[in-house]
Amino acid sequence: MKNKLNKNFWNKHGHVVIIYVFLVALMLLVSVFSRDFFTIGNFKNLLRTSFPLLMVALGQTLIILTGGIDLSLGGIVALANVVCVMTMNTESPVGFILPLIAAVVLGLVCGALNGVLVTRGNLAPIIVTIATTAIFDGCALLLMPKPGGSVHKAFSKFLTRGLKGAVPLILFLVILILVRTLTNQTPYGKALRAIGGSENAAYSTGVKVKKVKFIAYCLAGLLCAAAGIFLSAQMNSADATIGKNYAMNAITATVVGGTAMTGAVGDPLGTIAGVFIISIINNMLNLFGVSSFYQFVCQGLILILALSLSAMHKKH
Repeated sequence: MKNKLNKNFWNKHGHVVIIYVFLVALMLLVSVFSRDFFTIGNFKNLLRTSFPLLMVALGQTLIILTGGIDLSLGGIVALANVVCVMTMNTESPVGFILPLIAAVVLGLVCGALNGVLVTRGNLAPIIVTIATTAIFDGCALLLMPKPGGSVHKAFSKFLTRGLKGAVPLILFLVILILVRTLTNQTPYGKALRAIGGSENAAYSTGVKVKKVKFIAYCLAGLLCAAAGIFLSAQMNSADATIGKNYAMNAITATVVGGTAMTGAVGDPLGTIAGVFIISIINNMLNLFGVSSFYQFVCQGLILILALSLSAMHKKH
């Protein structure tokens, strides 16, 4: 009985365990070259720089669990960033409230657009999101052709360094708990995974496939809006091209974290490990003065390695 339980645990969570072991090993390796790595200040900085990608990757996880993919998430991040900064009133004590609402609504609308096209239009997610990427990126550039703008100082300081730097950690934990609870412990999460396993089978058992998928795209849009808002506070400005690499990085982090590209299988906890692995490797390459071009090569190799590990784990 005990062996059966252990086997079930390993089959269900094996990849997540492996990826966290790899993350710890990577952190120990980096600490050899950087004595300041295991410091509270460095971990706060790592979380601040990783927070936008963490949000986008959690959104991508929701989409991939349905068996879909969303290449437009970076475009939503950029558009939310631009709209947030453009509507910011730096003179008013509450000048950050309207930008927050505007960015959240925009993220929801963008996600809903993707959801409608995929579910009602019966179009392939990859085709839909390639098209909407161009739309979102184009709108961001139309609104702000050059990087600029300014952000409410109190809002920026609180979001990135408030409560002695604990605000990003609190936000991250709250959102992670909500997303993981949704995917792992609710009827909606079961429906999400059922669709990823077999859409026809899920439909035949009474799952409202279109509704579940539509909600997934809306939630991904909201998470990208959170990333865009945080980037606004982090940069104290806006950049219409800021989201360029987020979609692919989010896919890499999600797959590295054990979410199967075919859908149904995955855990947001694994996605988090994937994000930190990517962030730490990029930081390490920067530390060694390695060209940013090699970072893309490195990410590609990490993705191949993760897919290989996933395939090996499935065989066992």
